[in-house]
Amino acid sequence: MSKEGGSCPDGYRALSAAELTELLHSDHKMDQIIRLNEKFQELQVDREMLLTTNRSLAEENLARRPRLNNGKLQLAEKYKELSSLVTTCWEKQSQLEARGQRRSLQTAQNLLQEEVARGEERSEIYAACSSSPRVQTFQGSAQERT
Repeated sequence: MSKEGGSCPDGYRALSAAELTELLHSDHKMDQIIRLNEKFQELQVDREMLLTTNRSLAEENLARRPRLNNGKLQLAEKYKELSSLVTTCWEKQSQLEARGQRRSLQTAQNLLQEEVARGEERSEIYAACSSSPRVQTFQGSAQERT
């Protein structure tokens, strides 16, 4: 090849058809041209940087995997505890509601018993008063007036 075309892409225009054909059929020369191309070199550097970054991230992720798995197990345990606590809370709430209903029934029964006791006391007082001679005299005089 008489001219080097690695510095500018238009440099290949100056090559003869025979030289271009020779380039096409020579893998070694094509690889050399590609490696010398600035854009290819930039892409190769970018590729290497991305591979290095990807490898670093993959290693970091692999290093974090045991912690992640442990965290998942702990989270599953916490959900089990939460489920158990929710069930216990519902049971205790039901018990409290039942006690509240029983207490309100008990309270109503107690109030009724107090009223019955007061009524019995009043009846006893009226009965005692009506059997006294003064009340009988008073009742008799009240009946005479009517």
